[in-house]
Amino acid sequence: MPSSQTPPLAGPPAGAGETPAGSGPGHGLRPRGGLLRRLEARDIAVSAVVAGRWPHPRCLTVPLGAISLTGNYGIVWIVLAAVGANTGPGGFSGRRFAYAAGAVLATEWITFAVKLIFRRRRPTRRDPEAKANIPLPLSPSFPSSHASMSTVGALTMSALYPHLWPAFAVLALVLAASRVYLRVHFLADVLAGICLGLALGLPYIALVRI
Repeated sequence: MPSSQTPPLAGPPAGAGETPAGSGPGHGLRPRGGLLRRLEARDIAVSAVVAGRWPHPRCLTVPLGAISLTGNYGIVWIVLAAVGANTGPGGFSGRRFAYAAGAVLATEWITFAVKLIFRRRRPTRRDPEAKANIPLPLSPSFPSSHASMSTVGALTMSALYPHLWPAFAVLALVLAASRVYLRVHFLADVLAGICLGLALGLPYIALVRI
């Protein structure tokens, strides 16, 4: 005797009605998000190798930490600007001092504004088990103000004293690299800081003359 129940209706074939990958509105958001996540994961991994697996003898971390701390608030570049402004003929030159020191301080504030947009946590705040080798600033991590200020400092001081540009370049590189080695920043923070410093410093030295 045939069943009086109505057979269930067949559903749509698998995949029917679904939006194919790579089509539809906003389809590019997910790949970009995935790419950013992969880049961040790679950045964190590389930074962890530099800060955690590379040798950190005390004879290196102590002096490097001291040098790195002089970059706080651009102090080392302000001091160099003051020394340079006081060595030329005619005594202290306020214009030369302001040319370099003012640019470094302006860069610090601009970088801080960018930090407030991204609010990236520093390495030791993402991983409480990791320890920094020097005291940490309270500001967010991205981008590195040490890197941006050092780039602008090196550019402006080199514009004022071209014969000393190798020394300024080395100092800027040491200050920037120390932030990753001492586990204060991720590598991407430092690279972004250098790019920001170049974006600010190159037009400045090209347009503002002493």
